Amino acid sequence: MILILLFATTLLFLKFRYKKYSTTVSRLLLISSTLFFVIFLISYPKEAVQSAKNGVDIWFNIVLPSLLPFFIGAELLIRLGVVSFIGSILEPLIRPVFNVPGEGSFVFAMSLTSGYPVGVKIVSKLRKEGIFSKEEGQRVMSFSSTSGPLFMLGAVAIGMFHSIALGTMIALSHYLGAIATGIVFRFYKRNIKATIHPMGKNHSITHAFKQLMNSKVHPKQPFGRILGESVKESIETILIVGGFIILFSVIINILSISKIILFFSSLLLPLWKWLGFNQEIQHGIISGIFEITVGCKLISQVQSISFLQQAIIATMIISWSGLSIIAQAASMIHDTDLSVSVYVCSKLLHSIFSGFFAFLLVPLYQFTASNLNMPVFHPTLSPGLTETWSDKVFFSCQLFTIIVLTLIAISIIFASVFNKFSSTFLTKK
Repeated sequence: MILILLFATTLLFLKFRYKKYSTTVSRLLLISSTLFFVIFLISYPKEAVQSAKNGVDIWFNIVLPSLLPFFIGAELLIRLGVVSFIGSILEPLIRPVFNVPGEGSFVFAMSLTSGYPVGVKIVSKLRKEGIFSKEEGQRVMSFSSTSGPLFMLGAVAIGMFHSIALGTMIALSHYLGAIATGIVFRFYKRNIKATIHPMGKNHSITHAFKQLMNSKVHPKQPFGRILGESVKESIETILIVGGFIILFSVIINILSISKIILFFSSLLLPLWKWLGFNQEIQHGIISGIFEITVGCKLISQVQSISFLQQAIIATMIISWSGLSIIAQAASMIHDTDLSVSVYVCSKLLHSIFSGFFAFLLVPLYQFTASNLNMPVFHPTLSPGLTETWSDKVFFSCQLFTIIVLTLIAISIIFASVFNKFSSTFLTKK
């Protein structure tokens, strides 16, 4: 085991020291990692099977019913032109803030309500359709790759920390961190020409509706074919997500049993000493780098730091998203020109911003905790803990419908106010 780790470390050193051998070293590193994975499966078959079983349970009972309706619904709305309809109206609102087309508002809303990795999936689709430029796609991904509220409020705040009030602090910090990251990324390659929306400067409801009726993203396809392709692509995506969940469930177990997490932790010993983190915290953070659920769970069990310090670290882990989610995102954008490395940088920045906002929002938690007297497992605050599979699907469909109708309503209200303001301004001028 030690020899394998030393070999992998040597390869990493050679990769960064000698750039001309980078491709060869990367291939050797991939091969050695795969061989190590196979050796573990042979050496620990029971542990590997149990880890895979846990991954399947998480995917089938939680991820599949929660995300599939969002994948299918988003595909349909993109193909039918509804996303462009919303985007064309909200362009004057979102462009000045994030320097992206109005369709970015749809991506952000879907990501807020459904969680990882829906935002990246929709960005990939819109990039393929030419609605986003490469630079705009990177900007939208920077603030539209977020965790869902059910995970933060239910699984983390209630399930791990047993605190309803903490969920509000974590969610607000996470979403404020995403917005701050998006504002920073609005300057990413800002000198490159932006995508011009087909509507130009006309953002009226009437004109947007005419555009919706007269053209679709796939105008010659009947609805049956559009529906079939949307379901097909969504099923493929959810299966890929499931594969990564199972794979990383096994990998996390490998890292624990083989003591590799301790090895990585020892390499960062000077940093841990400077931060004052003990071995328990180190283990939680390293685990969180790979998978956020495991990382948050371990951090919630650390007794050597305060409750709020645990929450701040957990918030940063959630915003980082973990290599499991990043691998899913990479698989979704592999056939586009979007950069995984830029996406990883945005997640690092998101994590830092979220930790900062969590620190600032500590007084909010203290106020909420002192005024909230509901029991931890109040039925209205812990959705998903006792629901059946069909209930989760139905809830996801409801949530998707509500957010789409809300976006359309906001678009109509904004268009009315914006056009009225523009007319008044032009008349005075």
